[in-house]
Amino acid sequence: MKGKSYRGNCICFGRYALQALEPTWITARQIEAGRRAMTRYARRGGKIWVRIFPDKPVTIRPTETRMGSGKGSPEYWVAVVKPGRILYEMGGVSETVARAAISIAASKMPIRNNSGARKLMCIRVIGAASNQRYARIGDVIVAVIKDAVPQMPLERSEVIRAVIVRTCKEFKCEDGIIIRYDDNAAVIIDQKGNPKGTRVFGAIAEELRELNFTKIVSLAPEVL
Repeated sequence: MKGKSYRGNCICFGRYALQALEPTWITARQIEAGRRAMTRYARRGGKIWVRIFPDKPVTIRPTETRMGSGKGSPEYWVAVVKPGRILYEMGGVSETVARAAISIAASKMPIRNNSGARKLMCIRVIGAASNQRYARIGDVIVAVIKDAVPQMPLERSEVIRAVIVRTCKEFKCEDGIIIRYDDNAAVIIDQKGNPKGTRVFGAIAEELRELNFTKIVSLAPEVL
């Protein structure tokens, strides 16, 4: 997506707001998760306005189907967000409460950490067999940054290390529960396994704690 948002980029109802700084698709579940997080932190005080609506359907065709016959059925709905768009507004609370609540809501949005990288391309999985084609949760990968935020420590085309924290492919926990996330996500780490960013956005898997990524787990707002 190119360009900026020329509508919905001003505060109209509340006093504080969360504004998007990069283009993305935000699913209906992520929008609702952000709203609930703000409401719970404010203890149902003040008032919250949701300024975006998921009006774009995303279709997915079933597996093992032949080509042709049009698109598949709608799987979920997303809101198309461009830079500058106001996502949430909040009023009737103090600035301290609003900042904390909006920060929690921002952690529910589909941007993983504040190191500067937006999109990675996996090169190889460290310590994996030569025939392993996919990375799983907890695997450390060597990746190249395909897209980055300007004026940040990490730049485009830089080769880095990252640990997988979420996958679209479902996995089975030790207690038998099957978990599947909405997207694939990784956190950039250094040679010692510590995250380079100071914040981690979105939910991550509990299995990372058993793999000694305790620093990443402590920064995450939600662990499943």
